[in-house]
Amino acid sequence: MAYSGEGNLSRAPEICRLPNKKWVKANATWIEGCEECICEEDTMQVTCRNVSCPTQPPLTCDQEGQVKVKVTDTTGCCQKEKCECDVRLCPDSVPSCPAGHILETVKGVCCVQYSCRIKPNVCVVNNQEYEVGEPVLMNPCDNCTCSDQIDPSSRLHLIKCQPLPCDKHCPLGYEYQSVPGRCCGKCVQTGCIVTLSNNETHTLKPGTTWIPDENPCVKFECVKIGNQFITVEARTVCPSYDPNECIPGTETIASDGCCHVCVKKVRPCNVSTTAVRLESKGCQSKHMVNVTSCSGACGTSSFYSTKMRSLQHMCSCCQELATSERQVQLFCRDKSEVTYTYIHIDTCGCLQTDCSVLGRSEMMNTPSSTKSRRRRR
Repeated sequence: MAYSGEGNLSRAPEICRLPNKKWVKANATWIEGCEECICEEDTMQVTCRNVSCPTQPPLTCDQEGQVKVKVTDTTGCCQKEKCECDVRLCPDSVPSCPAGHILETVKGVCCVQYSCRIKPNVCVVNNQEYEVGEPVLMNPCDNCTCSDQIDPSSRLHLIKCQPLPCDKHCPLGYEYQSVPGRCCGKCVQTGCIVTLSNNETHTLKPGTTWIPDENPCVKFECVKIGNQFITVEARTVCPSYDPNECIPGTETIASDGCCHVCVKKVRPCNVSTTAVRLESKGCQSKHMVNVTSCSGACGTSSFYSTKMRSLQHMCSCCQELATSERQVQLFCRDKSEVTYTYIHIDTCGCLQTDCSVLGRSEMMNTPSSTKSRRRRR
């Protein structure tokens, strides 16, 4: 600081007087403590302000053991940041490397840095190291060795295994399945085996059926009960078939390909007999009783009448012509007997009956006609 001593002030009017009775010239600057001062030329007054500290660039202390601290510069007025080592932040123990790796040490900025490097020419299984070409004990059913191929992800050598040979050939209806704890599996039955009379064999899965082409009246079904596969054979018994009772040209074979069927000739109206056991009020006949009924076809026709100028209809139905009363003894639970009278049909015949015809407009409005129209649409 350019202080001036005491003197004749009339000879130096451009000065600033200081509190310590000294003076400085105008525009003179000096540092006092941590302030920058100047003698202002215009006012001849002393103006002071804090010392301006330089801007520090961002500081990152990212090395292991480094900490960021603040220190004061040589002027004693400004602070700046710097990185220092604190060994208390360094790891206390040496890390252990996994199998197949070697521990390496490197002196860092503050701490010793450790890293694990992969060993060359080794395979690792269950934390056990094996050299290339050495047999590896893994699955007792596999032949494994440490190969010269390297795993791109782990950079360790790969283990190659070949399974021990097993006979996996199974007979028809069986399937080869592995058995836990054993090197080779066994043949397990998976379905039913059907053997025909000509020694032809066929396999069925559970829940499925099979009908041989050469014998459509036989059906085989496979059922699984517990661990057993059972073949159920079902044979179709066809009803009696007499071609003489068929309308010529209607003889055919049913959709199942087994039984012969046809449209039977219409039987004329006649008395039919059915054996039943008569009952009344808890009492019943001791033996079967032949009860009669009328059944069969009767003539029905439609023709145009020129006289009536319309269609005429003739209808007849099969019903009784002569009847008689018959009696039978009914036996009751209290061991009593009662006489029961029933009607027996002696003869049947075709009797003319009324044929009612709906008008055309009425037919179009009947439900059946409506349904027919819907089906046609």
